[in-house]
Amino acid sequence: MAGWFDGMRHRKQHLSFWAFLIVVAVVLTARSETLEPVTELQSIRALSRSGRVDILWDQGEALFFEIERQGPGEKAFRRINKLLWTTNVYGDFLGNTTGPYAYRVRAILVSKDGKKRVSAWSPVVEASPREIVLKELVTEVQEASFRYFYNWRHPVSGLAREKTPPRSARAAGDIRPRYVGQVRDVRRLCTTGATGMGMFNLVVGVERGFITRDEGIAWALQMLRFLDTKARKYHGAFSHWLFGDTGKTRHFAGPQDNGADTVETAFLASGFIVLREYFTGDSVEEREIRKLADSLWKGIEWDWFTRGKQGGPIYWHWSPDYGWEKNHPVRGFNEAAILYVLALASPTHPIHRDSYHKAWRHARYGVDRTEFGIPMTLGQGIGPPLFWTHYSYMGLDPRQIHYRGESYFDHFRKFCQVQIKYMDSKADTFKGYGSLLWGLTSSANPNGYLGHRPGKRDDGTIAPTAALSSIPYVPRESLVCLKELYLEHGTELWKDYGFTDAFNLTEDWVAPVLLGIDAGPIAPMIENARTKLCWNLFMNAPEIQAVLPELASPERE
Repeated sequence: MAGWFDGMRHRKQHLSFWAFLIVVAVVLTARSETLEPVTELQSIRALSRSGRVDILWDQGEALFFEIERQGPGEKAFRRINKLLWTTNVYGDFLGNTTGPYAYRVRAILVSKDGKKRVSAWSPVVEASPREIVLKELVTEVQEASFRYFYNWRHPVSGLAREKTPPRSARAAGDIRPRYVGQVRDVRRLCTTGATGMGMFNLVVGVERGFITRDEGIAWALQMLRFLDTKARKYHGAFSHWLFGDTGKTRHFAGPQDNGADTVETAFLASGFIVLREYFTGDSVEEREIRKLADSLWKGIEWDWFTRGKQGGPIYWHWSPDYGWEKNHPVRGFNEAAILYVLALASPTHPIHRDSYHKAWRHARYGVDRTEFGIPMTLGQGIGPPLFWTHYSYMGLDPRQIHYRGESYFDHFRKFCQVQIKYMDSKADTFKGYGSLLWGLTSSANPNGYLGHRPGKRDDGTIAPTAALSSIPYVPRESLVCLKELYLEHGTELWKDYGFTDAFNLTEDWVAPVLLGIDAGPIAPMIENARTKLCWNLFMNAPEIQAVLPELASPERE
């Protein structure tokens, strides 16, 4: 018995020794995963803005960030990002003009095998929120949306990412592998349509002084060179999604959508034209911008996408593996007017004019009706999602295109006026609705994503981009909405690159992401309301001037 007891005691001692080693290994591993220092963040800045302070830093390879603030009279820093931050801009909405406030940021890096490392804290930066002045706030809204495309652009290609990563409420020490994978995927995935919008934002950013002209030139060349040499093309057209590091296509609406997307290509091509028309200097770099932009735009075989039918519609998709299986002809009225305008204007691969006048403007392009006392002819029903009045018209001037005796600009003003009246009528149904808060368009919503519009496709979700991008059409109503969004709801809605994608006060929900195609129109459309910059650049292109009589002429109905 004693021998057995001594043997067990020996085994326990042996096991205790190994248990001790295991504990030590676990502790050391934990320290290496979470506490091993890495280089601190660089180029951190704090900017004084209207009732808030914006903090910006270089993102590098880090996936997550923690932000701390020390306010006036406070003795210590405290964390202010309730959600684990995933971008390199933080808008600290304070709602006052006191200060100064001190900030510091640190990065959390996660390796592919799941190991975590935390950087040292960045240098401390200080700034104070300033008084809210409407004119300055409008510029700041432009600046914030511009930052989505400049600060959040893909580091290799310069292209616009599809969206920001979803925020996570998890603590820094509880970053799940699935969530890490989601963030990595979002950081890699780019979209061509939003990239075209980013090119409009680029020229606005240079004009407004958000970046220097040299910085704008470098960014433009980064995008154009990548699209010219790396991105896969299909008869000159581009896919909806592509990877920002390789240029390879990622399918969008199902496996069959793994090739050309003509509508997204049109949004991108309008950006080519604007860059070409804006950078007119004689430097080697600006000449290269013009050459690349012109070549990419003229290389798109618009006529090929009519499937060989002269005067037929342009088809939305073509796949090298599935051909025309998606079988989706693009017919108006919708967001794709720019597709037909560019295809008509192409000096190398134009479509027949009947494609524009008959296939695009088909029999039900407009229906006579009266909504909330306002007579309407363009479109159908109570009205479309408002992105139909934005995406094609960042460069295409709606004042110079007509339908049934009225300019598109006048039609679009009516869409906005009817939508505001509709939302007033639903004030008892959906919380917040009315003339102060309005704007229905395609956006994120509590259940995913939806093309919100008056009527059955309305679930109480408001998207800030709808009213902000409509400022050329209804400037007073858009500014009223901006003030309500910022002054009454800024704490909840203002994030990194301006307002969040959407919100639903009835459901007490705020979108955890911002989509590039929702950020995209804001700065250019505001600039069009202020100076007509983007409209003037695009409409002055010789190819557009050549087809302008066709666009402004009476329709053949």
